[in-house]
Amino acid sequence: MTVPVAISDPKLAKAYAHPLRIQILGLLDNRVASPREIASELGTPLSNTSYHVRQLLALGFVELVSRTARRGAIEHHYTARVRPTIPDESWANLPPIVKRAIADGNVQRTLKRVVAATQEGGFDRAEAHHSHTAGRLDLRGWKELATDINWMLRRAEEVVEESEERLAGDPDAETIPATIVLMQFEGPGRKAPPGHRGKGAPRHDDEPELELDELSDLG
Repeated sequence: MTVPVAISDPKLAKAYAHPLRIQILGLLDNRVASPREIASELGTPLSNTSYHVRQLLALGFVELVSRTARRGAIEHHYTARVRPTIPDESWANLPPIVKRAIADGNVQRTLKRVVAATQEGGFDRAEAHHSHTAGRLDLRGWKELATDINWMLRRAEEVVEESEERLAGDPDAETIPATIVLMQFEGPGRKAPPGHRGKGAPRHDDEPELELDELSDLG
């Protein structure tokens, strides 16, 4: 069972930030797969996928489950050990490029999962839910919603853990592969923050160009 783990170390958060690593970790959540299978499902080059799987292994986010002989080679199969979450205080201290990379990876993973579930009848149950709420908030309202969502996240994790315990004691019980998505974000249409440069805006000599890999690789 994949265990939710809070990442408070900025170095770990930056290393996790690569969108492909986020997608790989999501694909391996409570599942076993090889880099070849992952690359085929995500439509990514095998060499690139294997590299990021090794980085996740070095971080302790995934673990090697088995080795299988295939066509004269050894295929390695992995599963996720943890489901990373980043506490609010740690998130606030991350560079914008890292925040956007993590958000991008999570949104891509979520969209693929939602589309696949929709095509397979994942919203057919009477209790299934999807909604979209947008509106103007003052700072108090924003913080109140953030608090409520954090509570719901903790409650969802508790319910999953309790369900896993009951299912372990009753293997024949009906199992529902549920997905719960919680989001709160600004926009679209939000004003650019102070100092934000649009595409093609001039750079200043004291603003070095940062590549995501410089932030995310452990070296």
